[in-house]
Amino acid sequence: MTTDNLVYCRQVLPKVSRTFALGIDILRDPLRDAVCVSYLICRILDTIEDTTTLPVGDRIKLLERAGGELTDPDRWEECSRVVRQRFEKADFTDPDHDLCRNCGRVLEVFHSFPAPIREAVIIPVREMAEGMAETVQRELDDGGLWLDTIEDLQQYCYYVAGTVGNMLTNLFSLDRDSITDEVSNRLRHYGPRFGLGLQLTNIIKGVTDDNSRGVSYLPRRLIEEAGITLPELLEQPDDPRGRQLISKLVSLALSSLDDALEYTLSIPSSETDLRLFCALPLILAVRTLSLATSSTAVFGEKALKISRVEVTTIYLRLKAISGKDDALRKTYQEEKARIIA
Repeated sequence: MTTDNLVYCRQVLPKVSRTFALGIDILRDPLRDAVCVSYLICRILDTIEDTTTLPVGDRIKLLERAGGELTDPDRWEECSRVVRQRFEKADFTDPDHDLCRNCGRVLEVFHSFPAPIREAVIIPVREMAEGMAETVQRELDDGGLWLDTIEDLQQYCYYVAGTVGNMLTNLFSLDRDSITDEVSNRLRHYGPRFGLGLQLTNIIKGVTDDNSRGVSYLPRRLIEEAGITLPELLEQPDDPRGRQLISKLVSLALSSLDDALEYTLSIPSSETDLRLFCALPLILAVRTLSLATSSTAVFGEKALKISRVEVTTIYLRLKAISGKDDALRKTYQEEKARIIA
């Protein structure tokens, strides 16, 4: 492994996920770099899925191939070359596209890790890629990416985020002796739900952007039950029927985030860096859901966004209480009460 490639991984992370980068910086070495690089691999898969300007068939084949080959010590180089070629177009200018063009650098670092770390990542990455390929297949079947039911939405969220929960549990358990088999089993129970809650929150705040790419993760049946269409929601973001729809999605997300709290509290209190890593996105997600229930921006052009000042305030508050179960639970309940109110 070259030092330059590891530096690249550390530098590109905040460009593709500011909040996740803040959390990773909390972690002690060597876990920090293991989580950073593993997350970037997931981000590469996510970018392949999301880049709807690439032909659907190409994305399906690339996801199916990447899931098995990027983590394979004998095949990753050729696969990363193919990924790089797919993202060489001049109009691919986002940081995520740059990440795909440099996926070989990320994979070179990953394959320098000890075997147990690599093995902790293989199955979640494969499951993620296979699930994403299934989801993209819907674009061929329906002329666009649409989900029909709440169950479809939950399955999608598992593929793209629940698998990340499984991957993190694997890495945490490998890195810390304090995470006994009993603790690890609790984390494996709650981990997928943690990811599902965070992904649902991302979907709620990304409705307009997703629609601009010809994608909707809002279940058709839920929209029909609200008695409205997606175009009407986007044209009339303050329509009360939209509020009804968001209320149902927020309730679904909160149910999963309740389990995310239990995941966080299952980590031994002495592991304050792991707890803070988990608590930060959890509280930010609940704060975002609060914005969603009090704003018409969900279906408007203005994105729901927590200010940098708020993020810093939340971070400092959680840092002070990360080892205290009662204080963490109280903070979560206070944030949740904003939504209920």
